[in-house]
Amino acid sequence: MTVWWPHLTAINNNLFICSVEGLWPMTDLHWIAAGDYQLALDGTTITAKNAKGRVLKTVPAKAKKTPEYEQLNNCRIYLEQHQKECLRQVSEWFLKGLPVPVLVVSEVWPDPLWRACFENLVVCVTATGDTGLLRDVSDGHLHLADLDGEEITVPVDESGSITIPHPAIIADIADWREFAAELGVSQGVDQLFRDIYVKPDDAVGRQQAVRAYSDGRYEKAQVLIGRSRGGGFTTTMQEVSLIVVEDGVEVRISLDIDAWNPWEDGTIGELSFYQDGRSLPLEKVGPITWSEGIRMAEFVYAGRTVESAEEPS
Repeated sequence: MTVWWPHLTAINNNLFICSVEGLWPMTDLHWIAAGDYQLALDGTTITAKNAKGRVLKTVPAKAKKTPEYEQLNNCRIYLEQHQKECLRQVSEWFLKGLPVPVLVVSEVWPDPLWRACFENLVVCVTATGDTGLLRDVSDGHLHLADLDGEEITVPVDESGSITIPHPAIIADIADWREFAAELGVSQGVDQLFRDIYVKPDDAVGRQQAVRAYSDGRYEKAQVLIGRSRGGGFTTTMQEVSLIVVEDGVEVRISLDIDAWNPWEDGTIGELSFYQDGRSLPLEKVGPITWSEGIRMAEFVYAGRTVESAEEPS
C-alpha cells in the first residue's frame, strides 16, 4: 500500500509549511485486499472492486467495515483537509499580496496538492520584476514562461521571493488570458480568469455600486449563511466579510446581511470598506479591494431567492 506522510519545512525559523510526500498521481491504482473486495484511493475517492475484478459504482457496506477501509478513509480525510489548507494558504498570499519565498515553492512542489495551487499562476519575481507563468520547479530553479514563450529561470535561494499579482493590476491581462488559453492550462487558484470589477470614476456611480444588492432576499437565512461560507467568506448573522491587503494596507470588506433566524428570510444590505476599524471613503478604495468587494457581493447576491417576475443575475 502507498504510504503518505507529512513533511514540515521551516523557513526563516518561523514559517512552517506542511507538504505530503508519496502522493498520487499514479498511472495505475494501488489496490489492497479488504475481505472479499479490493480497495484503492483514487485522488480523494475510495474505489472498490469485487472478487471478479469489476469496479463497483459504490463501496459496499461490508467493505466499509474492514480495517483497510478505515485506513484508506483516514488518508482520504487527511488529504481533503490538506487540500483545503493548501488552497487557503496560497489564496491568502494572493489576496494579501504577500511575498512567497522561492524556497517554500521549491520545497512543496513535489506535493501535487501544493503544486496544483501554484502551477500556472502568473507570478512576479521580487528581485527583478520579471513576470511569467509558473510552469515548473526543477534543477534548483523556478521555471517561468513570459508572454513571448521565453523561459525565465529563478534560482532557488533563501533570499528570493515571488508575489502572485491580482488580475486587476496585471498589465496586459487580456494577453495573459489568451496565452493561458492557448497553452490549455488550468489554475488551482482562481487568478487569471477571476472576475474583475472596475471602480466607477464618479461618486454617484460608486454609491450606486455598493447599494446595488440591498434588494436581495433569501427565503431562508440559513441558505444565505451557508452559501456565503461555502464561497470562502467569513460569515456571521449580520455580515459577510473578507480581508484584502493592497499596497501594504489591510482593508476589511463587509456586506451587511440580516440573517438572525435561520428559518426565516435573510436579507442583503450595503457593501462597505473599513481600514483600522473606520469606514474607508469609496474614493480611497484601491482597485484590488474594490474588485474583490464587488465580487463577494455578486456571489452572495446571485444565490438570492428569485421571484417569478425577476430574472436571476
